[in-house]
Amino acid sequence: MQMTSVEKTVGTLAMREMALALFSSVSWRHHGIGVLQGYVVEGSRAEVRLHVWAPELVKPGMDVSGDIHDHRFDLVSHVLCGQVGHEEIIPEADDEGEWAMLKLTHARAAKEHGYHGPTEPLPGRFNIRRSSFVIEQGKTYRFPAGRFHRSPVLPGVTITCVEKHNQTDASARILHPVATPPVMAFGHEMDWKIVGPALQKAREALASDCT
Repeated sequence: MQMTSVEKTVGTLAMREMALALFSSVSWRHHGIGVLQGYVVEGSRAEVRLHVWAPELVKPGMDVSGDIHDHRFDLVSHVLCGQVGHEEIIPEADDEGEWAMLKLTHARAAKEHGYHGPTEPLPGRFNIRRSSFVIEQGKTYRFPAGRFHRSPVLPGVTITCVEKHNQTDASARILHPVATPPVMAFGHEMDWKIVGPALQKAREALASDCT
């Protein structure tokens, strides 16, 4: 059963203008799956972030082991510029499975430690099934809390506006190959030689109406 729903965005132009107006005042953090995250609204029942995606932001090795994850909130994401790769991942328990599960400390709880906290292996082995999508500019997609997915980063720069709903204090989890230790999304210093140009490309895309 498909977990992702996709629809045409209402208000894409307004969200682009909002993103451009706020861009220079946002405090960014680098998530190793290939995205810069910056809060627009934080600490409320529904939180809002801007995301900037670019291939150069992917931490080495993370696309092999470490980027399949779940969320502790229901995700609503509006694609303002570019395209988003999206794969639903369904784990199936199998004693001989090639995938393992790891519990993470969510980023906010580990803010004082570079957003990376203790991890804990979870029991079981798994095989996985995948369903792949490309979400186009001007579309909104929804994905439920507690389900696994990954976001393969496509060429160019992509900007999304993300809503977080029904957030809990549950720990996030990742799936990784049993034979390959996962690369951690956080716990590194921001490399502004990479981050700076990615942000500049995103700002230029927004200013040019993403064309």
